[in-house]
Amino acid sequence: MGNRIRQGAMIAACAIAAWPILGCGEDPKSADADYTQTVMREIFEGIRVALPASTDSAVFSAPNNQGEIFSALDRLARNAALLEKHSQGCNAEMGFLARSAERDAIEAKTSYQHGHYRRAAFVLRQIVESCVICHTRLPDDCGSMVAEDFVDEGVLASLPPQPRSTLLIATRQFDKALEALEEVLTDPLTHPAIMLGPLTDYLVVSIRVLGDYERPIPVFKTFAQRRDLWPSLRNDVNDWIAALPSLQERAARASTVTSARAIIDEGEALDEYGDGQGSLLHFIVASSILERYIEAHPVRNAELSEAYYLRGILETRIGRNYWVTTAPFFLEESIRIAPNTSSAAEAIIVLEREMLAAYEGSDIEQLPEEEEAHLEELRALIEGS
Repeated sequence: MGNRIRQGAMIAACAIAAWPILGCGEDPKSADADYTQTVMREIFEGIRVALPASTDSAVFSAPNNQGEIFSALDRLARNAALLEKHSQGCNAEMGFLARSAERDAIEAKTSYQHGHYRRAAFVLRQIVESCVICHTRLPDDCGSMVAEDFVDEGVLASLPPQPRSTLLIATRQFDKALEALEEVLTDPLTHPAIMLGPLTDYLVVSIRVLGDYERPIPVFKTFAQRRDLWPSLRNDVNDWIAALPSLQERAARASTVTSARAIIDEGEALDEYGDGQGSLLHFIVASSILERYIEAHPVRNAELSEAYYLRGILETRIGRNYWVTTAPFFLEESIRIAPNTSSAAEAIIVLEREMLAAYEGSDIEQLPEEEEAHLEELRALIEGS
């Protein structure tokens, strides 16, 4: 159990280390940044105790551990609330992520308090995913701090390449993350059936974060030579290799929702039956264009609504999992920006599906009343427009 706790503490550190609030435009040397760092470290102290224990149900629920764990969760919830308040000057997506963190922290504390240990553990273990989502939204030039000082390098080096890559992304060490993912893709002992997640992460970091369309080509050429790939995946990877140069040129000059939609449509055509990965590269390139468009266009009009809708749809296809995702945020923003558009009408349908999927696998069998009321509010906006 010692290794599990050691790795859990490592995950906790990485999850909080590079929290997105420093992406709000703060100067890392400012008083606000100092305050943010103080709050993040307080949050870390709460997670450092609670998250490792959550990996073992017996330890997490043991009566003699409950006082310390509940105290840690309470500390986490109080400081997450401070962080959410401090994020109110951020853009909408940053605010969404901060509110999600506060809500999850409160839910973890309340669930634990009422003996719902499985739910509390489930929420805690998603924290690192929030960091990955935040740090892979935009190009790596936002000035957020690399959180190397939060990471025990010895523990990091001892982890297998795939979890190591996740933690490296969470702490904004993108080049090292790509190196770890390349280890996964070239390891002959790794079954190709579990390669789809690493392939997605590799493309997201290379293209959307680093803007590097050239590095993946030799890696994918080697990967495509693996004898254990099923034919459709080999074909998809070869299609990516062929498409990368032209997509690089198009992405460099693309700045409109129309150009992003054209790339999405081309990707859909490559995946005729909707069950392959042929569309993945095009979707990631389109998501990069849409993120830049959203960042640069504050005017809330029909075109921005469509950009949010398309970005939400893409996130449902390339996102890491159902439980920690910004897809609902994008879809809701599409509705609120222009509820009388076809984008909003389509967004509510997808949003309902995504919200239900978010609770799949948990001990909650139906949408909570609060979530259902939220959907009703959005439906009313569309119907009243």
